[in-house]
Amino acid sequence: MKVLKIAAIVIGAAALIATGVGVAAGLSIGASFAGVAGSVGLALGVSGTLVGGVLLGAIGIAVTSGLEAVLPKPSATSGTQTKWKPDPYAGNPYLMGRTLAGGNIVLRRGHGTNNMYETFVTILTICTAASIDTTFLNKTTTAFDSGGAAVGTYAGQVWQRQQLGLCPEPTALTSPVGNPAGFTPQHKLSGLAATMLTLKYDTRTTNGLTTEPAPAWIGHWVKVYDPRLDSTYPGGNGTCRAYDEDTYVWSENPHLHGLTWAMGRYQNGVRVAGIGAGAPVAGGTVKGVDVASFVEGANLDDARHWTIGGQVNTRPDTLWNSLKSMLQAGGARPALIGGVITSINRAPRVSLATITRDDIVGKCTFAGTQPRRNRLNGIIPQYRSEAHDWEMVSAGEVSVADFVTLDGDERTKEIPYPLVQDVDQVAQLAGYDLYDLREAGPGSVPLKPWWLNYKVGDCVTFEPEDGLSIKTLVTGRAIEAQSGVVTYTLRGETDDKHSFALGQTGTAPPIVSLAYSTGVAAPDGADWTLTGTALTADGASQPALHLTGAVGNSSAEAVIFEYRTAGTTAGAWTATGTDAATTIEKTITSVSQNTSYEVAVSYRVRGVTGSRRVLGPVTAGALTVSSVADAGSAGVVSDGTTSYSAEQIKALELRLDAAGL
Repeated sequence: MKVLKIAAIVIGAAALIATGVGVAAGLSIGASFAGVAGSVGLALGVSGTLVGGVLLGAIGIAVTSGLEAVLPKPSATSGTQTKWKPDPYAGNPYLMGRTLAGGNIVLRRGHGTNNMYETFVTILTICTAASIDTTFLNKTTTAFDSGGAAVGTYAGQVWQRQQLGLCPEPTALTSPVGNPAGFTPQHKLSGLAATMLTLKYDTRTTNGLTTEPAPAWIGHWVKVYDPRLDSTYPGGNGTCRAYDEDTYVWSENPHLHGLTWAMGRYQNGVRVAGIGAGAPVAGGTVKGVDVASFVEGANLDDARHWTIGGQVNTRPDTLWNSLKSMLQAGGARPALIGGVITSINRAPRVSLATITRDDIVGKCTFAGTQPRRNRLNGIIPQYRSEAHDWEMVSAGEVSVADFVTLDGDERTKEIPYPLVQDVDQVAQLAGYDLYDLREAGPGSVPLKPWWLNYKVGDCVTFEPEDGLSIKTLVTGRAIEAQSGVVTYTLRGETDDKHSFALGQTGTAPPIVSLAYSTGVAAPDGADWTLTGTALTADGASQPALHLTGAVGNSSAEAVIFEYRTAGTTAGAWTATGTDAATTIEKTITSVSQNTSYEVAVSYRVRGVTGSRRVLGPVTAGALTVSSVADAGSAGVVSDGTTSYSAEQIKALELRLDAAGL
């Protein structure tokens, strides 16, 4: 065998044993190196054995990767996404996909008589949001009418206005009950999706607020640039244009968010978020970003149903680490090659060429295995779960039985995936990470100039000697300007990992926290009794429906009475208002005489209105008045024999009121 004329290739081969088991039992890597495995020592610190000019041994030499190289450091503030908080030193939140957020309070001020009102302005995300869908107060869905007033539990106590962050916003937020001093029409908060929440404190009522109900919001957040919808991009079709935020579209595709972040987010020509690679010319060509690699990743995400959802922050999160977290959700990682940001995607690939010893022009290194501390055989992935109030939770462990057998014991680690919100997706990503943490490499291989045609993300076969062959992924590339030598960074690429990882299904943890049921039972049949009657006073009577009983649900905070004419369609209920849970009697007088009615009773528990208990039908009594001498010219109500004017009816109501009926 011809001895290499260049410096020896250092291969850390501590994992290669005489039986031919290599980096992992059953993997093709072990078989590839089986021909030379018998000449390799296992003890750490062995200087190596020269086989055909290839120096094997010396584990750890040229090993520059680790858990940090494979897995991104989680966002410094991702765990506080759901918290409503004031932080004057924090950067702006940046929300992606559909998720829940608490936002950052930027104004809190009392106003009104005796500071009865307290108004909060909360920034939800920088850049324009597609929609703000749902408001929660103390984890209870709260609706608001067209005037901004809360409906239901917080009626008369809470008001809200929202904006999506247009740039510029046409008007500033205005509370329906008035703004506090210092928040003027000039405070438009353009380019920021925000809410103005006003709370009322009234000690004269028994149902007034005593503290702030913690709010949170679900929305479809920032829009992104999609080259596939850009007719100026090769293969694209549509009106989406680079650096023109008005043409961006909402998406939960991880690679599209990564691409837009790498390009940078600009408002009025100023970068407000993102890395900002290239010149921000609206509708221009994207420079400084390998767009094709992100488009490839976006197509893979769609095929795998991988999505993104969650928050990073413009500060203190670093721009590069935020990009790593975005691409982590898409099973990829970023690389900076020659000043161009590219995405290294996980996908089955064929080897495009073979590197032989004749191609190598300098000293190269290649680690036969990762350090033992990195070679996990199980990962417990953490993800953000909607079912668990959008908090980060741990899914079931993902492990490889062959790895456990090879290692002799279990070696697991809990790893966060802060922008992943699907349990199957996070399990698949953990499966990929398990294999990548055990792939051979990295290696640094200097090659002759004709190797310039391959890019990061391509696969090549590394075959420095007869009997040594391994499929590798190009993860880095550097070119020496004077000589034209191109140096690739290589890492082993196992084909079997794709079917393993993509076949994973996750196991979500049980919901063991205090989770309120969304179903509230209808009142018991014995709780309330309905009768049709007529209220009488001073010889006059008014038709009415009368209920007696008590609220039988000890958790109820209110009771709701509704009525309708018997025989009408479901849903045609007329509400009479919301009564306290201590109510034991209810009279409904806005009914017609001698008419059959049904009454529905329901309870509200923790903001949730339960099922109806329908009572009846019963017949309301007759309408009479004591005198018709002063009847008006037009009769408007009849008891069957006599018509009564509006003036007479008013007189009747006054007499009934005076009698306490």
